[in-house]
Amino acid sequence: MNKSLRQSRYITIDNDESVGRQLFNLAYLINILKTKNSEHIKRKIVFNKDNKLYYNTLFKGLFNILDDEKYRGINFETLDATDTMDTMDISKNIKVSKASNASNESNVYMDKLYTFKNIDDALRTKVIELVYSNEDLMYAAYYKYRDVLNYFGNNTNDDDVAVMHIMKDCDTDYYNDALSLMNDVYKVTNIAVVTDDINWAKIALCDINRDGNYSFYYITSDENYSYEINFILMSMFKNFIITDKKEHAVDSLWASYISYYDNKKIIVPSSISEIQNIHKYITDII
Repeated sequence: MNKSLRQSRYITIDNDESVGRQLFNLAYLINILKTKNSEHIKRKIVFNKDNKLYYNTLFKGLFNILDDEKYRGINFETLDATDTMDTMDISKNIKVSKASNASNESNVYMDKLYTFKNIDDALRTKVIELVYSNEDLMYAAYYKYRDVLNYFGNNTNDDDVAVMHIMKDCDTDYYNDALSLMNDVYKVTNIAVVTDDINWAKIALCDINRDGNYSFYYITSDENYSYEINFILMSMFKNFIITDKKEHAVDSLWASYISYYDNKKIIVPSSISEIQNIHKYITDII
């Protein structure tokens, strides 16, 4: 069939400000594109300008961003994210949505939308291409990564450092155990720290590091687009300690998932180890 005669149909989804959840949403939409296009229908991903997708930074130039008038002019049919794709009418414009009273951590959405179990290697590769598409952010993250390695010494390589995602007022017992495991089993004592509060983290980690077993480097968040840059930066590491804060763990889980190393070491807390949060690269649950 002549491609010029194919009808365009659109698909969209609302996003919050978490990069990790945005990646799950995009993976879900891309999977629909893969399975629900036809000889007669070409489906395209679109967003309106009010969508919280990082379309001006991390995903710059990748998706169709419509002004309000054009977006409202599309007659979307709502598809709940828990519905099976088999029920989707491919002749319709689709807005994937969650029930208005459902949280991001609702079990039914965690099982259908926010889960690694539905992401195969091809889809993972596509997500990696999306995350690494902005060269400006990539270079900024790479230079920060080099600063980390240089801080720990000229001979420091990727195997010698772990990134630890730690958020304010967390369970420090978990991090004490995770650091001990990283040291005793994997012989990694150089730790790059990604946190929402450096001053708090320094105090908390000083208590853990009374014996001086670890060397910490605190990654700053004072440049433009630091959240997006630090997400890319986390994905450049080989070894990970995932945060115990459920609402933030999706970021470091995704960073560890797309990290290109084969034999990476990834430690996650048992408090977030529901099956949907587990991906095949995780090595330790404590």
